[in-house]
Amino acid sequence: MEIIRKTFEQFGYSPIETPIICPAETILGKYGEEGDRLTYSFKDRGNRLIALPYDLTVPFARFVAANYQDLPLPFKRYQIQRVWRAEKPQQGRLREFYQCDIDIIGSKSLICEAEIVKMIVAVFEKLLIPNITIKVNSRRLMNVILQSFGINQSNTISVIRIIDKITKIGEEVVVSELQKMGIDNAKMVIETLTREDTNKGTLKKLAAYDTTELGEFLSYCDSLGVPEKNLQIDPTLARGLDYYTGLTFEVISTDANFGSICAGGRYDNLCGLFSDKDFSGVGVAFGFERIMLLLEQLKLFRSSNAPSQALVTIFNENSVKDALQTYSNLIEAGVPSEIYFEPEKLSKQFKFADKKQIPFVLIQGPEEQEKGEITIKRMQNGKQKNIPVNQLVTYLTNYYEAK
Repeated sequence: MEIIRKTFEQFGYSPIETPIICPAETILGKYGEEGDRLTYSFKDRGNRLIALPYDLTVPFARFVAANYQDLPLPFKRYQIQRVWRAEKPQQGRLREFYQCDIDIIGSKSLICEAEIVKMIVAVFEKLLIPNITIKVNSRRLMNVILQSFGINQSNTISVIRIIDKITKIGEEVVVSELQKMGIDNAKMVIETLTREDTNKGTLKKLAAYDTTELGEFLSYCDSLGVPEKNLQIDPTLARGLDYYTGLTFEVISTDANFGSICAGGRYDNLCGLFSDKDFSGVGVAFGFERIMLLLEQLKLFRSSNAPSQALVTIFNENSVKDALQTYSNLIEAGVPSEIYFEPEKLSKQFKFADKKQIPFVLIQGPEEQEKGEITIKRMQNGKQKNIPVNQLVTYLTNYYEAK
């Protein structure tokens, strides 16, 4: 999370937080039928209908609508908070989870989308996650294509919601569902939306439609140094949320088996739902728990129960005072440490350090006290070293700097 946070700030994004308890009208009706169904909403003791955030984008749009006069526009923000969805819990899909959002609001320039893609690549590079693909599509282009097949504008959102499930239920089922809606040329629609092997080939296939938006976006990405291998134009990418109006994104990893790890898109009209002013925005949300699952699958996440560098043991009652002084000196010097709270057999204290993956154990028994020394035991290999007490901080600090 700290790596993600620092990357956001490197690109000039400012942190904000928005309320967890929201009036239900703030949340409901912004995501579509499925979003409303998965939103936790209930009446409180004052008989007020309230809701928990389904995502961070809608609360952010409300924040901008209320505060735009005090914000530097375009405004770039990041937000790391929990959201809630009434899902059936399974791997990569939880009822309560973190989203790590970035948004740019107040500009319609496609440079915004290109910058966000640049940041997506930077985040996953710093997390050492390889093999990511950023799928990109244009909701505007998709609307035009659907209308060219005679699909009424009033049915467009319903059709898009079905197409959005193509990776989950497959092409045949999507075609069948569309045919049930009365779209007889459903198979031809899906064939038109199916991507080619290259981005250039996909844009050429769609040459009968206006692909200027996607072409300009790819040009900006190239100028920003975004590797082409990470980008995939996918005309079937729908993103089922109703508020998207422009480019949409979905990031997947070929090493994961639980769907997207980051997603988002352009929304032109969301702020207008909360005020008479409207600002175009674009953003993506990183799925923190899914990223953690992927790190574990790739064995890139080193699990640790404690951040401590050293455990100060208590040899016996007579060594309590010295142990507390040593512990205090380490804490004040900024060395992450902890103390075992009572005299116990050293073997038990060693087991405690081993279980918490604390690399160094410090021992001050009668012999060490008499000599003004301390014994340092390195848990990884069991080697021990005696040094003067007044050199302890320097030893531990320099050791880790050297490593």
